[in-house]
Amino acid sequence: MVPERGPLQAPRGRGGTLMAAASRRAGESTRRHYTPQRGDAMRFMERHWFDVGAGLGIVLIIWLAFTASSMTTLTLVLWLSLLSLFAHQVEEWRWPGWFPGMLNVVLFRSDDPWRFPLNVRSGLAVNVGVGWIGYLLAALLAQNALWLGLATVLVSLGNCILHLIVIPIRGRMPYNPGMVTSLLLFAPIVVWFLVIAWPLMSVTDVVVGLVLGLILNIGGVVGLIRVLESRDAPPFEDRQVLPAMRFARSS
Repeated sequence: MVPERGPLQAPRGRGGTLMAAASRRAGESTRRHYTPQRGDAMRFMERHWFDVGAGLGIVLIIWLAFTASSMTTLTLVLWLSLLSLFAHQVEEWRWPGWFPGMLNVVLFRSDDPWRFPLNVRSGLAVNVGVGWIGYLLAALLAQNALWLGLATVLVSLGNCILHLIVIPIRGRMPYNPGMVTSLLLFAPIVVWFLVIAWPLMSVTDVVVGLVLGLILNIGGVVGLIRVLESRDAPPFEDRQVLPAMRFARSS
């Protein structure tokens, strides 16, 4: 069922821009999914990459059940780090799933949180292009590329800071999508990795890992969002935006 589109109040200080965006949305189609057409595989991934990630996470759990006992602890931690990423993305984008709207409303103060600046295309690029690939390579290379493992856990740490500190303070939200997995999965895995890997890392590993982690957190996330921002981008689904607007309206 599509949520009723009654008048929405803008967050304090926003001067009605979000209400105007909601009004524009009221005249659009009530269906938020693409009609099948050419390029459908990419369009499917733009809308469902997090569902694909959930499936990959289930496969990874089954695989680890049979292989974890033969892995080094460091290798296992990095595979669990990838698994935690899949779980985190499901919380952000599927259930409860209103992270996209929250980021646009709370962090970027967007007047059109359905598509600006974060949109379905930049969401795919950041989470799959940077997240999946980076975390997967870190797990595959493990001790042979400790700098990469460090860089990826710094991305996890960046998410912890965003979900546990920045958003609760800036948005005055007791909960935001991604908070639970940041607290229960990302944070323990970051500590676990550092305890195990730090004694094994060279100065080069530390320096390269810190620099790359900074690049991934800033350039690979905020940078990609800004590069791919477009007011003509396909909109998010209402379920990914309206709850964030309600929080902003009541704060």
